[in-house]
Parts: sequence; C-alpha cells; structure tokens
Amino acid sequence: MNPLRNDENGQSVLESVMIFIALVLCLMVLVIVLSNIWPAFTSNLTNYSTNETTFGPTVKKLTPLLIGVAVLLAILALIFGIRLFQNGGD
Repeated sequence: MNPLRNDENGQSVLESVMIFIALVLCLMVLVIVLSNIWPAFTSNLTNYSTNETTFGPTVKKLTPLLIGVAVLLAILALIFGIRLFQNGGD
C-alpha cells in the first residue's frame, strides 16, 4: 500500500478551499446584516415588552437566543450540508 498515492474518491484541494472561502464570505455577510439590523430590532423588542406586560418580557429574552440558535444552525447546515449533498446522502 502506497501512502503517497492519489485519492481518486476524495475531494480536491481547490474545491475545499473554494468551499471555505464561500463559507467565510457568507458568514461575513451574515454578521454585517445582523449588526446593522440589531439596534432597531432590540429597540422594537423593548417597546413591545413595555407595552405588552404578559408576554413582552419573555419574548424580549427568548428572541435573541432563538436568533443565535438559528444562526448557528445555518452555519452547521452550510458546513455539513455540503458534504452530505455531494455524495447523495451516503
């Protein structure tokens, strides 16, 4: 067995680099968009929590957490989804 042989079934290095660059660019765009929207979003949540006394404080606490979880799930879907769909789910 030759350890230096070509991996004919593997992923090429250029393809891996392109996937990494695309992932980094997507993350940068996501961070820029969220950072621009976040102040208006939190001020609206604060207004809602002062007007709605029953569910307002709960929504104000849970919404940022849910957004964080959604962002993390989107990142994981990008990372693992690429590999999953390449081989048809094998």
